[in-house]
Amino acid sequence: MIAKRYRIQRWRAQKLLKKGESQKVGNFIMRYAPNKLTYHRWAIVMSTKFEKLAVERNRKRRQTYEAIRHTMEEIPNHPQNQHYDVVLIPYKQILSCNYQRIHQNVIDIFKSLSHKKSS
Repeated sequence: MIAKRYRIQRWRAQKLLKKGESQKVGNFIMRYAPNKLTYHRWAIVMSTKFEKLAVERNRKRRQTYEAIRHTMEEIPNHPQNQHYDVVLIPYKQILSCNYQRIHQNVIDIFKSLSHKKSS
């Protein structure tokens, strides 16, 4: 799990889902908007339509947060770069993905965020 300061509050995540920009990266839909902080903040949204069992939804959510945490340690954070609030919405195919594939998708998300230009 990532630290609380790197997570987005529920009301802010709902706002991002309505008004944020969208992009498909790997097995995720990424909704994002710039923030004024020196780091990215994250949220993962999975509904019961995704999987009926909460155990399975929570397992994939924990794996995704863990992949984010490891990627944040691997990729150095540059304070001068633009940082974003990011909401990840997984596709149903993620249920059959292992942790390595989820981690690779998260690395791709970080790369796509680093190539964004601030607007």
